Amino acid sequence: MTAVEDEVACGKLVRLRRKRLSDAEADYQWRRDPELASFDAATPIRSSFKEFLASYTDDLRYPSPFRRVFAIEDLDGHHIGNVMYYNIDDRRGEAELGITIGDKRYWGRGYGTDAVKTFLRYVFTHTNLRRIYLNTLDWNVRAQRAFQKAGFVPIGTNRRGFHTFITMEFLREWLEPGPPEGTASSAT
Repeated sequence: MTAVEDEVACGKLVRLRRKRLSDAEADYQWRRDPELASFDAATPIRSSFKEFLASYTDDLRYPSPFRRVFAIEDLDGHHIGNVMYYNIDDRRGEAELGITIGDKRYWGRGYGTDAVKTFLRYVFTHTNLRRIYLNTLDWNVRAQRAFQKAGFVPIGTNRRGFHTFITMEFLREWLEPGPPEGTASSAT
């Protein structure tokens, strides 16, 4: 298997690479999809592609120091989604994970779990972060199962507006071999 341009990590099913301008069209379609937006308790974007592309270009040119976004590709190079860490807090050594498998043909086939595992190995190898956490809607059981397969542990719930989220975490020391069965650590 050969590395692709801008690859940062490779798993069993996926590669993670830096974002490219050529990703904009798929990202725009995914952000307009009502079903995908519902998983983020968001509304689909309504801007034109031209407006989206202008903002997208700026984000690539001037990335935020508090957010890192990577494309997820299958091993044949098809862009299937994105993974990011954001709300980066270097003092606390933590950040929040966000992931979208936008290409629905890849749902339920292990690509999301492999992307999360690959992402965690990358983050804990290339940063000083000690904790990655996430929030997923309480009704999104499929995502919760995928995150647990990747090693995340539920640690509580929180509410935002009319939505309840399950908070999960993964600590650096769990990377190998993984968290002990039934472990639930306290959030810091």
